[in-house]
Amino acid sequence: MADKSPAAGSFIERLPGMLAYPATKGMLVMFVGLALFRLLSNLPNIMGLLFELAFWIMGFKMAVEALTNTAHGRYEPLHGEDMLATDGDAIEQMVLGVLVGLGVTLVAVFLGLLPTAGALLVVFLFMPAAVMLLAVNHHYLNALNPLAWFELISRLGGAYFGVVLVFSILGLLSEVLQWGLQAALGGPGQVPGSFIALYALVASYHVLGDVLYRNHQVLGLDITPAVARATYGNPIEDETMARAGELAAQGSNAAAAELLAGLFRGRGASDPVHERYRELLIAEGDLERLAAHDGEYISSLVVTGKDKRALAVYADTADRVPGFTLALPEHVARLVALAARLGQAQRAVALARDFETRFPDSPDLPQVVVTAASLLSDRLGRDEEACDRLRALLRTHPEHPLAEPARAQLRALEQVLAASAGRTAG
Repeated sequence: MADKSPAAGSFIERLPGMLAYPATKGMLVMFVGLALFRLLSNLPNIMGLLFELAFWIMGFKMAVEALTNTAHGRYEPLHGEDMLATDGDAIEQMVLGVLVGLGVTLVAVFLGLLPTAGALLVVFLFMPAAVMLLAVNHHYLNALNPLAWFELISRLGGAYFGVVLVFSILGLLSEVLQWGLQAALGGPGQVPGSFIALYALVASYHVLGDVLYRNHQVLGLDITPAVARATYGNPIEDETMARAGELAAQGSNAAAAELLAGLFRGRGASDPVHERYRELLIAEGDLERLAAHDGEYISSLVVTGKDKRALAVYADTADRVPGFTLALPEHVARLVALAARLGQAQRAVALARDFETRFPDSPDLPQVVVTAASLLSDRLGRDEEACDRLRALLRTHPEHPLAEPARAQLRALEQVLAASAGRTAG
């Protein structure tokens, strides 16, 4: 997926888009999952504390990832599979928050109300600077050094104070909403409260990353991503796909396909690699290897819940390779049911071909036969074939729960055939 380009316009014009940064399906799903996970923090004693710690570590990992990605010009919201921030990155930010909170607490205990208000003002003004410095330099003394704060602010200028305002409002709003939800809903309020906390945290760190990226020249920051992002499953796949592309461009489709096949013989490969391998085999006209590959590839797609893609691959290969079949009865049964639901009667019947002889002991046999018979009769006009399959099913599975519906279906088809024969004789 290509990265989003940084939006143009003033800070105010860009702000709605920045606040919407976490509002993607992948990130929202992670927030919901973590919010539910946080319920485990209510367990007694040390277990609850450990789950609370784990919740915040994951939250700050997402926040640091958002800040770092954005600071390097990568505005595409993160997904769970490309999370590169480490537990150490998250713990750094958590420790910073603890140190700041401890400082304010000591002021409140020993100096009174007015100095505490002053300390809170300092936190609101300089916490964003401390967070950015720690994310960039990973050094607590630098992050807590007032001289470093003022140097950063002098270079950012007025842009910094816009960030302070957003950072502070998001933090305060998050705390108020969490408190209100807990007060109104009690224990169940923890789930939406945790969701809000994560959303605000990631959005605020994204805003910090944005100001770093837009001012990287005056700050002297290297915005080259520290870790190259794999286009495919991993860097090895990237390299292999690139080499295969070069071979294919030279007309060596077979050599390119063999190169990709080496990935399958290892720990497996991602779907785009399989798709490219199929393209190369088709271009080379190597249908034997295509059928051998697709039999396994379709099974892996079914196992991972990608049934629609599995059906599409089967359809393409079956059209190219006469007699192409799948080896596992449970996978055939799932794809027969899917094809029937999608209205692909011809495809479902083709998948169910010879199921009784190939898989006589399969527990899916009755359902496959009944489905195929219904499609043969209702959609394809092949009533006699449907009757033959139903009779065979009733002979082998007379007591199965589907036997009675099959008998009723058979009787109806026999009446139709008899009536048709009568009209023909007349």
